[in-house]
Amino acid sequence: MEIDSLTALQHFLDWYDGAPAKAPKAPDLLEGLDFTSAFARFQSLISAFDAPFTRFDEGLIAAWESYKPRLRAEALIRLGAETWTEDRIGSGAIVAKVIDAIEIQATHGDLKNNLVFWRNQYGHANRDHRALIEAATTGTGLQTLERLLFQLYRTDRDEGELFDELSKATDAKYPLMAYLFFLKDMDRFMPIQPTGFDHVFGEIGLEFRTLRNCTWENYSQFNRILNALRKPIADQAGLDHVRLIDAHSLLWLFSTLLRKEAKGELAKGEKADARYLGAREKSIADIKYSVGKTVFNSNGQVVPTTVKNKELHMSDAELDKLIRDLLTIQEDRCAITGLPFQFRGAQTDDNMLPSLDRIDSNGHYAKENLQLVCRFINFWKQASDDAEFRRLVSVVRGDDMEGG
Repeated sequence: MEIDSLTALQHFLDWYDGAPAKAPKAPDLLEGLDFTSAFARFQSLISAFDAPFTRFDEGLIAAWESYKPRLRAEALIRLGAETWTEDRIGSGAIVAKVIDAIEIQATHGDLKNNLVFWRNQYGHANRDHRALIEAATTGTGLQTLERLLFQLYRTDRDEGELFDELSKATDAKYPLMAYLFFLKDMDRFMPIQPTGFDHVFGEIGLEFRTLRNCTWENYSQFNRILNALRKPIADQAGLDHVRLIDAHSLLWLFSTLLRKEAKGELAKGEKADARYLGAREKSIADIKYSVGKTVFNSNGQVVPTTVKNKELHMSDAELDKLIRDLLTIQEDRCAITGLPFQFRGAQTDDNMLPSLDRIDSNGHYAKENLQLVCRFINFWKQASDDAEFRRLVSVVRGDDMEGG
């Protein structure tokens, strides 16, 4: 045997000594990256719009990025993959469900799918899910597509093989592929817009590109990079925990701000709106937490089958939607007094924060029994009859209750 290098010599000595060869060290995905400088750059950009970034549930990042888990929840409801059966493959039913889970456009609020370019405003040829629409319409390739989609959501087939086969069947539309995997598992897979992420990767000093690289190898590396950035982000921001989707949101916001800077739009600012929307998101989170705590402390359970005092008759996603719907219907005002709400983080008076009130205090947290009121109103009302309490508020205001 010829030993022609130091590495070969080391392997020989390890073999001779009976010691196993050392496994190669895993590459450091962030090697050479000066994230401290990159984060400072991000802070300088975001400060042109809002206060410096401190956390993910307030400010500009909450206003612009917090919709993604809610969007995914709506998409999963539409997808209904848990109801799919193998005998439906080729019928068109599965592709129809997937198209519906992509084409999300709320009539109000921010629940619209901008993670995939699906609208027809720039022509059908440019839609990311064009292959799905054509298969549903003509039947061409339908059997193959539905089998792959069924395997993605209903089987444990190798994800890498599925990604590459599904990518080939859908013309390698990277945002579409990433979105489908994001729906599968939000803890491991993130959405992607190649141009934006390539821009921000270059800005922070990472030599990694996604444009025209819609492969499992590239997508896996993309998610590994986001995962590796969680700790540096937490360290720089002083946070205890950063989720994968948080890292994704920060980088995407970074890329958006870079684009605005390049267009000369950064100085225009959106401070007031962003601060308001971020505070609104935080208030919604506070309300949900308060409801959960109240139900727990009253020995109720957050499940629809329990019949106990102060029971929550809806899922977390349904509660989230209800709160948002009530804010919209009530125009961000107290249902009893009409006073405008203030929101967490931007409030000047805690008594004006929104609070979820049971109209009938003997009833449960059910959709038809809930309204949003100012915190002080909820405290004053306690277990009072709703109609009687409204009458007393009107008396205090000097309203003419007799209608004469």
